[in-house]
Order: sequence, then structure tokens, then C-alpha cells
Amino acid sequence: FQAEDGIRDRSPSRGLGDVYKRQDFGSPAVLRLEGASSTKTSSSQASVDSFTAASYRSAQYQVQITRGSIYQMTTINVLHDGTNAYLSEFGTIRTGVNLATFDADINSGSLRLLATPTSSDSTVFKITKTLTVS
Repeated sequence: FQAEDGIRDRSPSRGLGDVYKRQDFGSPAVLRLEGASSTKTSSSQASVDSFTAASYRSAQYQVQITRGSIYQMTTINVLHDGTNAYLSEFGTIRTGVNLATFDADINSGSLRLLATPTSSDSTVFKITKTLTVS
């Protein structure tokens, strides 16, 4: 069956519908694909995704943001050295105003992707990420 993250499962559907999936690649695994969704109703900075810094050194995010009928898509690369997180955002396209800004940090052993919505109106972040093993 086709999962909502677009990755085809090798086993047949058991009638449970679409499910969130993770897929590892390589032997041993060198990267992982994941998907997530987060809704924010504040203009305060908040984490929209995170991963264990000890397991993964870097990630590439594709983030689709929706607020009403305004849309934005951006690509974010993150890398860390165990203490500091580094971020590069590029390829941003949008249908109207900028919907959010991004930053990253290391907190309690996890790298967090932080978003600051430009409005307190409901803002939906749909995220796909490719993680690279440390």
C-alpha cells in the first residue's frame, strides 16, 4: 500500500489505512527518511521537529507551510558538531507573505528545527526529512 509519506511498504495492507512510516536505506543504514506534521497557533518560536544528535549528524528538510490559502515551501539543511547547530535555508517559494522563519539548536541531546510563525493564526507545517547517520 502507499503510505501518506509516499513510501511504498513492502508488505500488503492489513486494512488499517495509511500510516506514518520511516524508511532506512543502506546496509548498514546510512540514511533515514521521515515525515511529520505540526500545527502552531502562536507567533512564538517553537520546535516543529527534532532528531537525536548522537544518531544523526545532518538532515535536509523540505517544509511546506500553510496558513489559510497562503502557502510556502522551503528547503533547510542542518548540521551539528554536538554542541552547536548550523542551518542553511534556500529554495523558498511562496504564494503571499512569508509565513515563518527558521532556526536550529541542540537541546537535551536533540537537534531541534525551530519555527517562528509570522502570525498567531493557525499555521500548519508538513515536513519531510532525510537524516544522515553520524
